Amino acid sequence: MKKVFILSMLTVVSAFIASCKDNDDYVEITNVYAQKTDSVTIPMDTMALGVTQELKVYSTFTKTCEGIYSYDYQYTNDSVRTIANFGYKTNEVCSDGTYVDGSRINFKPTKTGNYTFKFYTGKDSAGASTFLEKKVVVE
Repeated sequence: MKKVFILSMLTVVSAFIASCKDNDDYVEITNVYAQKTDSVTIPMDTMALGVTQELKVYSTFTKTCEGIYSYDYQYTNDSVRTIANFGYKTNEVCSDGTYVDGSRINFKPTKTGNYTFKFYTGKDSAGASTFLEKKVVVE
């Protein structure tokens, strides 16, 4: 019985020591940020009510250490939508070069009218957010 107790204690202590070991050789996201929009694809600038179309929002990222995280889609009011891609940065060393990635957003209007899409393109010299605007008419 004594041997079983000692063996059990050694197992518990070994597990505890192993769980406290620092293991920094994994990829960790270190930052999430709004990434400027480079381009946008909107298949139809005039569409019928009840139809869904896919908007594609593209941004450029550094190879190996950055990528698309998500997107933000805000209703400013019934007819204005503000959209931004969010990127992530990891603790990996960045490679030379860039690549383009993006978000696909389904838009299915519930009302007829003119819709304005504002895509985040960064900040101006005064620090204010700037936007690329696209219009869609829903009949």
